[in-house]
Amino acid sequence: MKKYFLVIGLALALMANLTGTLQAGENCLVMGLIPAEDPKAMIEQIKPMKAWMEKSLGRCITLYTATNYTGVIEAMRAKKVDFAWFGPFSYTMAHERAGAEAFAVGIDAKGKSTYRSYLVATPETAQKLGISTPLEGEAGMKVIAEKLEKFPQEFTFTFTDTASTSGHAIPRYFMWKVGLDPDKVFKKVGFSGTHDAAELMVKNKAVDMCADNDMTNPAMVAAGKISPATNIIIWKSPPIPGSPVAYRDDLPEATKEALKKAITTVPEQANKVTAFGDITGWKIVSDKDYALIQEVKKVIDQLGR
Repeated sequence: MKKYFLVIGLALALMANLTGTLQAGENCLVMGLIPAEDPKAMIEQIKPMKAWMEKSLGRCITLYTATNYTGVIEAMRAKKVDFAWFGPFSYTMAHERAGAEAFAVGIDAKGKSTYRSYLVATPETAQKLGISTPLEGEAGMKVIAEKLEKFPQEFTFTFTDTASTSGHAIPRYFMWKVGLDPDKVFKKVGFSGTHDAAELMVKNKAVDMCADNDMTNPAMVAAGKISPATNIIIWKSPPIPGSPVAYRDDLPEATKEALKKAITTVPEQANKVTAFGDITGWKIVSDKDYALIQEVKKVIDQLGR
């Protein structure tokens, strides 16, 4: 890529081996969290869920995060993390590199576990492109590519993290499908680190466009951090398989079954981690549920990202 934006979320993400209400010990399980949003906020939000799981497991859980998604994957590969909450794309990476096995995914009140990737623009950019209603899917990305041809290297763009599904893999995949090369189309392309950082960069007009999703964007609108007037959604992806919780394949079978039981007993009021959507409960999944993302990863790997 040409130039990279400073990773805004880096300073916020310099945390690791964070403990909750119980002290870490040899009997504790270590749960990893990808830094999809501000890691401090994610750690606080997940404490109720952690407490419920500890009660069911009869053992403590230590929380772990890193400066980027890959750091959590590598921690699992080094056996420093026993199970982790990944995004779909980072999960496929962890499955290949660290033997991760998806076992649960969050669902909303309607039983839905999917979400969507967004492209978000400043009002000025959306107006120049003539997009007032979000375009969708491959056909929508093709329209965006045609519109961008009229403004060669005029706009700046940021993905979130190279291992992010909605913040990189999915939009990059659909760009590839319609022949849009971001390195050639945009003036600058970079990575913000986290989804909330990307949205704030658009709000503050540090970039013209960013990739995000239908979880972080509405959560930030609801919190008053951005608004539909400052951050215009110009594209939506088709539904994406939800972000799975996955354990290492070499854990004892009894521990795997205990984790499945523990996570499915977490009550609705304890599932309030905004980075992963409006979760009210959980369902059991397996690696085969992420075949689509594995196909996307093949393309991303070929593109050298």
